[in-house]
Amino acid sequence: MKVADIAINLLSDLGVKHVFGIPGDAINDITFSLENRDDIDFVLVRHEEGGAFAASAQAKLTGNLSCCVGTAGGGAIHLLNGLYDARHDHAPVLAITGQVESEYIGTDYHQEVDLKKLFEDVTVYSETIMDPAQAARILKEACKSAIENRGTAHVCIPNNIASADCSDGAVNIATLLAAREVSPSSENLDHAAKLIDQASKPVILAGIGGAEAAQEIFDLAHRIDAPIVRTLRAKDWLDDEDPICIGGLGLLGGKPGQDAVADCDLLCIIGADFPYQEFFPKDAKTIQIDTKRSQIGRRLDIDAPLIGSAKLSVQGLLDRITPKDTETQRKHWIEKVKDQQEDWSKIETSDKTPLHPASVMSAIGEHAADDAIFLVDTGTTTAWAARHLRVKRNQRFTLSSGLGTMAFALSGANGAQLAYPDRQVVAIAGDGAFNMLMGELLTAAEYDLPITAIVFDNSKLGFIALEQEAKGLPEHAIGFKNPDMAAIAQACGCLGLRAENSKELSSALSQAFASNKPTVIQVPVDPDALIMPPNPTFAQAQKFAVAKGREMLGKLTS
Repeated sequence: MKVADIAINLLSDLGVKHVFGIPGDAINDITFSLENRDDIDFVLVRHEEGGAFAASAQAKLTGNLSCCVGTAGGGAIHLLNGLYDARHDHAPVLAITGQVESEYIGTDYHQEVDLKKLFEDVTVYSETIMDPAQAARILKEACKSAIENRGTAHVCIPNNIASADCSDGAVNIATLLAAREVSPSSENLDHAAKLIDQASKPVILAGIGGAEAAQEIFDLAHRIDAPIVRTLRAKDWLDDEDPICIGGLGLLGGKPGQDAVADCDLLCIIGADFPYQEFFPKDAKTIQIDTKRSQIGRRLDIDAPLIGSAKLSVQGLLDRITPKDTETQRKHWIEKVKDQQEDWSKIETSDKTPLHPASVMSAIGEHAADDAIFLVDTGTTTAWAARHLRVKRNQRFTLSSGLGTMAFALSGANGAQLAYPDRQVVAIAGDGAFNMLMGELLTAAEYDLPITAIVFDNSKLGFIALEQEAKGLPEHAIGFKNPDMAAIAQACGCLGLRAENSKELSSALSQAFASNKPTVIQVPVDPDALIMPPNPTFAQAQKFAVAKGREMLGKLTS
């Protein structure tokens, strides 16, 4: 058995179904090992970055290990952005890279890059197999590190090593499959429960790490009369239509969530690593639940740290707290959410042209299947989705959260559709992000992946415009002309549609979701639509006014 076969057998044993990449001389043995197998497939993408995004999306949605590959030199380098996305969102991904023959390493050989060093920052484990006898141990350690640390791992295999014979014994994976649940100490749980009992205005801030304890968190919220505020990634499991969830926190959140956190006297953070310190309460007591000690207290001081799994930790609190006999808090914030929704509905139901992005996002939610999977790109689409795409209980939602990189949605949708072939997969992207890796439409067409990509066309980098104006600068260097994306989709073997008003959008969405082909819907949207902070400050308004004035002056003098 060759080293390449050891690697692929191990991945298959761990449940990996797809390996994303582009063949090349240094990984030809890896890709050949995937030939004619029924248990694991090679997926030929059009750019290695797209392959890494697809692997990252699969890992985020399934929670399981995924894999991407890149050949020596440029092929391996192209993986990095997608791997950084997985790293920042704690997704277990293994990257296998090829390398020049081992005898030439260190001689500045053709296509030689120090890949072990290059991947050290993005990975929790990075090693080169220099002897076939090392293969099984290094590959096992890499997979174990990725799974245990919920991160990316890297194994570099020189060309001559990948094709070398080695022991044909199977790798023992028992340690890689063992379940891990940790409970906080009784003393720490007692202290946290005491803080909850003393609080009169508790709020729960839930993140993606709380998904495993969804029911327990709902039970806790009801028992202590606390609204749930979520991070953006927690839209993946927190039902937007459940009244106990009052929305998000931060610039992409809403006013109820921000006000509730600012007004609370106890903030219970569960499975969240929200980085923006300015949105945390100034004087409230704090509880934080996380499996990693290193995650606790990174953003603010914590009064009651609970190191443990979300499920066991919340169960421990439920066993200790005294139920509150009031629903005053939750009813108050539910009314605030209703007020906000009435305000938002004005733009969500608007039929003006060009269409308002909020109305497009709302229409997507209305037409999508009850178990649809949404993948949202970075840009203003992130903000509109955060507020106006209401994700239902059985739907899924993911994005490039921690890294906030563009070009995730389309490639990620390919990975999601392969992982969930019987579910509707929807990529939501701005035109700038979609243009970056538009070639991945060919991947969707090649593998008959019936994804639907909705492109918000405002002919500019809209979120960059907001950032410029927030500094008092006029829009500059962000405008561009878009191609006919529907025509490009057709040329790629996909269905291409364009929708310029609400009636056309409704028809296009119905047609796309009924189709068994990959589909692109290009939707011109209002380039001047604004995402306003939940509680804008005078300083923000002043800088925005200055920016708009400078933009107007520029138009008059041009």
